[in-house]
Formats: sequence, C-alpha cells, structure tokens
Amino acid sequence: MPLLRSGAKITERYARALAEAGIHAVWVHDPVSAGIEPHDLVPPSVREEAAKTVSDALASARSSIENGQGLSPEFAQELSDIVARLVAAVAGHSGVALCLSDLAAADAYTHQHSIDVCALGILLGKMLFARDGWEDYKGRHRIDGVDKRLHHLGMGLLLHDIGKLAVPSGILNKPGRLTEDEQALVRTHPEAGASMLDHDTFSPIVRAIVREHHERWDGKGYPQGLGGHDIHQLARIASVADVYDAVTSERPYQPARSPKAGVDVINGGSGTQFDPEVVEVFRRVVFPYPVGSEIVLANRSAGVVAEVDPDHPERPLVRFATGERYVDLSRERLAAA
Repeated sequence: MPLLRSGAKITERYARALAEAGIHAVWVHDPVSAGIEPHDLVPPSVREEAAKTVSDALASARSSIENGQGLSPEFAQELSDIVARLVAAVAGHSGVALCLSDLAAADAYTHQHSIDVCALGILLGKMLFARDGWEDYKGRHRIDGVDKRLHHLGMGLLLHDIGKLAVPSGILNKPGRLTEDEQALVRTHPEAGASMLDHDTFSPIVRAIVREHHERWDGKGYPQGLGGHDIHQLARIASVADVYDAVTSERPYQPARSPKAGVDVINGGSGTQFDPEVVEVFRRVVFPYPVGSEIVLANRSAGVVAEVDPDHPERPLVRFATGERYVDLSRERLAAA
C-alpha cells in the first residue's frame, strides 16, 4: 500500500509516522541518485515469502514443543524449500554492490533475522568454498558436493536460534539489560536448539551449526568453549553472519547501527571472535559504505555512494550535486548524525 505520494516532502511528522510503521530507511529517486541502484542480496518477493513461511513454521514448531511433540518432517521440508530458494537467489548475485536490508520492524526480528543471516551466510560460504573448498571432518579441503554443503549451511543458519523457542518471550523481548540469571537462560539456546533437532530429519551438520554458532575462534565462546578449527567450519561462517546482522538490525532492546559499525565489529574480531579466513571473505562482499548510502561531509555536502572497489572499500566513488569524486572516508570528516 502506498504510504507517500510522489514528490512528497519528508517532514518530521512523516518521518515519525514512517518509523512507527516499521520503515527505517527510504530510497530517494532524484537527479543525484539517477542510475545508482543498490541490489538486495535476496529479492523482496523471495524475502517476504521466506519470512512468512519461517514465521508459520516456527509458530507450528512452538505449538508442537508446548504439547510435548517433536518437530515434524513437514517443518523440515518447508524450511528446506526456503533454503533452496535462498541458495538460488544468492547464486545469481555477483557480490558487488551488496545491499543488506535492515529489519522492517522490531517485532519481526526473530523471523527476518533468520532470513538475513541465512542469505549472508550462504554468500560467505559460496565465496569461501570457491576460493579454498570446504573443510571436512579430517581438516581436508574439498571441492566436491558444494551445493549440498551450502544447503546444510542454509538450514543451520535458518535454524540457528530455534533454541530460543524454549526461552520465555518476556526475556527475549526485554528492552533493558538482562540480569545474570536471564543471560544464563538465553545462553542455553544453542544446546536446546541442537536437542530439538536431534533426530534423523536433520543432518548432524545442521545440529553442529546450531550448537556452535556462539563459539569463538579464541575459545572464549559458549556453550562448549571450543576454539579454532575445533569449531565446525559452517558454524564459524554462521557466527560472522549472525553478529553482523545483529549489529545492523533493529531489535527490541537495541536500535539498528550502520553498516560501517557492523563491518568494524567483524573486522575487529578477526582472529579473536571470528575465523580470519571467513572475515577475509566478508570484507570482499560487505562494505562499510554500500552503494546507495548517503554520505554527508563535515561541510554539509551530501552525496550518494555510486561505486565501491572491494580493494579499497573505505574510498568509494561518491556522487554529489556538483559531480562525482572518490572520497577517502577513513580520513574525511563526516557530519555528526
């Protein structure tokens, strides 16, 4: 449903109304942005259908769990079909000018977060496997069966937080800081999730991703305190995707932060929180100032990022009303938000 007519001026009242409707950013078509088209990693139609399917499937799963029943084969098949569509969508994406949408609204976080994490993780896996192959249980790098590996990765990513179904919603949606007891309860979700998937319908690889996505490269994560290559490779990929999306997404207890903030967190955790090889691939596809970003310099000159070089992501080509130029944003001062 259209919310604003063409040519409408975005007043403070309109901006407030859009935010209340769950819309936190808009794309403006004007002479400066003409020809600059950021591309979503997942087409909006696929994203919308995936979110609805996941929402319905998780609602059914919650009901089954509350009634003391296990997860049904139909649940697994529905999610498997969604993963296949996400893998196909990512396979058709070049990785250039990557645009990751933030969440539509805080109350949609759990479902939309899983879609975003799944798509980003599949892209990281695809790029990493194309470069180095995938790592088997003996530590060997292989290039066979990549499609099956990506599907396992997608299923694990889509289900990575399923254990939170066992955590009271009042804790998950709490707007303030959690108590130590509440934090301890939330930290049970990886093991709880793996237990929910502990039957033949789900691959042990999927369970490993669910159980280990909060482990850290330096061994200081949870629930098992695994480190380095003892963490399943697909869980190491899931960890990067999960944290980036969590930082840049709107949530009940934390406002969304910028893509640059998310990139800084991932880069800053290389070799401590995250596998350096996964971070290296991440840097090539997720940029601090993606195409379509508005840049406002300290002198109040406003422009739009038109192009990003993966080798120099901090120095994008920015289009201003006066023309285009490369701007070194590691040195140039930006206007305060």
